This record gives sequence, structure tokens and C-alpha cells, in this order.
Amino acid sequence: MYDSESVLLIIIFIVGFAAIAFEHNLQVNKSWIALFTGSIMWIVVAIGEDEEVLREAILHESAEIFALIVFLMGAMTIVEMMAHFRFFTWVESKLLILKISDRQLFWLMGLTTFMASALLDNLTSTLIMIQIGRHLYIKKRNFVIYVINIVIAANAGGAMSPVGDVTTIMLWLAGKFTAWQILFYGLIPSIIAWIVPQAMLTLKITNEDRKSRESKEVLPLQWSIIFIGLFTFGFAVIVNLFHLPPFIGILLGLGACAIVIDYRLKQGTLKKRAGHIVNIIKTIDMATLNFFIGILLAVGALNYQGVLHDIALLIFGDNPASNPLAIIIGHTSLGLFSAVVDNVPLTAAVIKMLPEGITFTYWVLLAITAGTGGSILIIGSAAGVAAMGQVKELTIIRYIKLGTLPALIGYLTSVASWYLLFGTTG
Repeated sequence: MYDSESVLLIIIFIVGFAAIAFEHNLQVNKSWIALFTGSIMWIVVAIGEDEEVLREAILHESAEIFALIVFLMGAMTIVEMMAHFRFFTWVESKLLILKISDRQLFWLMGLTTFMASALLDNLTSTLIMIQIGRHLYIKKRNFVIYVINIVIAANAGGAMSPVGDVTTIMLWLAGKFTAWQILFYGLIPSIIAWIVPQAMLTLKITNEDRKSRESKEVLPLQWSIIFIGLFTFGFAVIVNLFHLPPFIGILLGLGACAIVIDYRLKQGTLKKRAGHIVNIIKTIDMATLNFFIGILLAVGALNYQGVLHDIALLIFGDNPASNPLAIIIGHTSLGLFSAVVDNVPLTAAVIKMLPEGITFTYWVLLAITAGTGGSILIIGSAAGVAAMGQVKELTIIRYIKLGTLPALIGYLTSVASWYLLFGTTG
């Protein structure tokens, strides 16, 4: 039974969630609602709390927020820099040359996102693909559907890769499965978690008039800068081999890009209008960062109060035995909960709760459910929160209307495929 403080936190979270969902009716930006909600929740936590314990909790929460926000800021800067130097216009021109249909293009973009997310991570892939989509879709409804599909594809691709999502990284580093095991045993369920919603969303795409855009002149690219920008996202993965957080790799690449730009400006090989990278940073949408901070604060308060751990206990019980069916149901339920709350603390709790002897295939299932369950609601994943911050037309209500059912069907079908393939032999 929750104490009064926990109940109050849950109420504030639900009210804040509802306010974000109806931001257009309230005519208040979701970023400010998220910041207000997260801050109020920590004030409630602080009431009557030991000062030393609270300080340690705030420092821990601040470190997590810092790591994600700096990564997001760096990634957004790199993406804006690539847009500034016309990389996405170049991509658009190459895609238009293919003369493929709108639905074929939709499938191509979904497949690209799925594969990129497995190689990089779901957040970075989402940011890049949103920028490409801005150049491809004129109709706002088509663009919103495209972004929804990008979020689902990114989460599905990230779930089958040891570096594609925070939860898979946690499970991999905890020794619950090897990189080969998550790739091999997670491949088919992840593909299904993407391909089923992709097929459903494809039916909603209407034809675009691209003829007026095919004659657009594409100026020569600054390939030296573009290549560094592309490799920067690889740096974020490589630094993990040295047990460093991804934002170190992003900052390394960002620094390299800035040095090259400044050097070429000094040499006169880059036009002055290109400006310094500081000017590019000014174009970043700060509302996205504010929204992220608010959401992370709110979820962090729930985690500190033990609410998320209690959810894990509710799913698996006080003493979870290695009952295959109970674990499968528990993992599936956890994925559904991760559509609303952060899957990282839920996954961390499950790692501690489940017995050591269970086979790795069940941990693969947890990676799949925790990673793809966040697609059911837009706030259920880092990719979704970033997309919501980047695309003003994408609201919680609009996502529920267009994306929740396809994502849910894909999620349940993915779990069913895992059970048919591995559930009876685990």
C-alpha cells in the first residue's frame, strides 16, 4: 500500500501527463508543463526527507539527466550541421531520382531506420530520419505518420542490438546474453515488431506531389564536414568499448567538426555565410531539451520514491520463481508498463529480482518487450520523446489515434513470435 507522498506523486504525474496530452486545448507548450510537473514532484519528494539522502539522490538524477541531455544536444547539433550543409537536400534529390512510389519510399525509410538503429541507437536514428522526412513529405499528416513509423522502427531495431537501446546495453553488460545471442534470437521478433505496424501505417499514407521538387538545384556538399558528422554517431558507439558514456563520443565528433569548420573559414575554403558552429547551435530547438528534462525529472521522482520498483514487484511477485510462463507474462506486462514509465529502472529491478539460472532467451525477451513496448505511447521511449519535441504536430492524442494500435499489435505479435520460436524450448 502506498503512503500519502507516493499517492500524491502518482496523482501529479497523471495530471501532468493529461495536461501534456491536451496541450493544444490548454494552449500551453508541453515543455513547460513537463518542467513544472517534474520540478513539483521533486519538491514533494524533498518534504521531510533527510538532507544528505536527498542530496545524493539529486546528484544521481542530475548525472543521468546531464548524460542524456548533453548527448541529445550534441546529436541535434550534428544533425542541424548536416542540414546546414545541405546533406538532407542531397539525400532528398537521390531518393527522387529513384522514381519510386510513396508507399515504396515509406517502406525504404522504415527499413533504413530499423537498420540504422541497430547499428547506432534508436535516439540518434530518429533525429536523423526526422530531418530526412522534412525534405520528403509536404503533407503534414503524411509527415506525422512517417515520424510515428520512424519511432516504432527505431525502437524495434534498437531492441535487437546490444548497443541499440539503453536496456539492451544494461542486459548485455550484466552478462544476461552475448552480442551474438541478442542479434540472433532477437532478430525475428524485432523485425515483426517493426514490420506489422509498418504495414498498417502504410495504408494511411496518401500520394505526394513530388514533380515540383525534382528540378531543385543541389549545390556541392562539404563532404569533409559531412563525413565527420556521420562518423560522430559511430564514435558514440565506439567509446562504449572504453566504458565511457555515449555523450563523450558525440562531443568528440562535435569538437572535430567545429575545428574543421573554423579552419576552413580561416583558409577561405568555406563561405563566410556558413558561419561558425556556434551559430548552428543557436538553431537547436531548446523546447525539445526542456521537454526531455521535465519528463526525466518526473520519472526520476517516481523511481526515487520506489513506485517503479513496486510496479516490477506487482508484475513478478515478491519471490519470482523460474516458472517459464510467469516470466513470459511478467516480461510482456513490463513492456506494456514501459509505454508510460521509464523502462530503465523497471529493467534494473527485474535484473535483481529474477533468479540467476534462467536461460538467456528469457533475457532476450525482456530486451524485446522493454525496447518495443515503449512504442505503444509516444512518451514511452527516448526516441518518442525526442520526436514529440521535434515535431510540433505530433501530440500524445494524435499518436494514440494513429500509432498506438499498430504498435500494440506489432508488440503482441512480436512476443507471440518469440514464444513460438523459443518459448517452448527455453
